[in-house]
Amino acid sequence: MRDKVLRSSFLRFLLVGVGNTLLSMAVEFGLYNLGGVDPVLASAVGYLLGAVMSFFLNRWFTFHSEEELGRSAVKFALNVVVLWAVTHPLLQPWLAARLQAVFVEKWANNVSLVICMGLYTVLNYFGQRFFAFRKSGKQGQKEERTEEKKEEK
Repeated sequence: MRDKVLRSSFLRFLLVGVGNTLLSMAVEFGLYNLGGVDPVLASAVGYLLGAVMSFFLNRWFTFHSEEELGRSAVKFALNVVVLWAVTHPLLQPWLAARLQAVFVEKWANNVSLVICMGLYTVLNYFGQRFFAFRKSGKQGQKEERTEEKKEEK
């Protein structure tokens, strides 16, 4: 059973994600709540550190990428930057402003950060699987179908 669970790329992604989320959250909430840093800047620093950890673990453990390190790093970085920009500088302030009808400002910012983290995580899996670490060519398509069949079992 344990081997079956670890064969699923989504579950491996989630395991890596728990580690990088804990790191990102500790940095984000520490900077915001203890350091008085703007929530968007705090999330940028947290995501940067979590992204470095995520790149290496997902490249090796989750997606078993054999693509050139530099090429996969550029695609990974592009994926992370675009998703972070959409979920944090754009969505987080808008969401926090709406949540202030229910929460005080500090709690509205904290809740909006958590919501944005969840959305980012789901979108990030698909970005990494089908863009950053996508296997190319016919061999890659064959390997992806084989992996999907393994995940179904």
